[in-house]
Amino acid sequence: MSMADFKKDLMQDMRQIQEEMDLLFNQLSNWRKAPAANRLWRPPTDVWESDNEVVVLVEIAGVKQSEVAITLKDNILTVKGDRKSTVNREGCCFRNMEIYTGRFERNIYLPETVDTEKIKASYRDGFLEITVAKLPHPAVRAREITIEEA
Repeated sequence: MSMADFKKDLMQDMRQIQEEMDLLFNQLSNWRKAPAANRLWRPPTDVWESDNEVVVLVEIAGVKQSEVAITLKDNILTVKGDRKSTVNREGCCFRNMEIYTGRFERNIYLPETVDTEKIKASYRDGFLEITVAKLPHPAVRAREITIEEA
């Protein structure tokens, strides 16, 4: 990896962190003001990369496949959906609530080395797995350059 590639990846990572922090602060500041039906939540997500592909694993148990939308634009993979509540909450006194319901959205920034034409998704046992192939690395060839006399 060249220094330019390292700086580019670092800047992309910093931009992603900034956007996620902005989203977090916006959600926190609007959390109490927004009705529960309008609140977005972010499902737990793992992302890993090999030489050949980038894999995104999103935990969305209880969400129907038909309730999930995946888009890819400008190397930003967006997963949106809606998890319906299965519990009638009226008249209940909950002792603990950790399972989010309602609309969710997650943006994942993919490296520029992905092949956006080779993407596949599968949904099984509450996990959405999205695999994006990577473009083959061009062979790096070194050559000597002669200096011409002026």
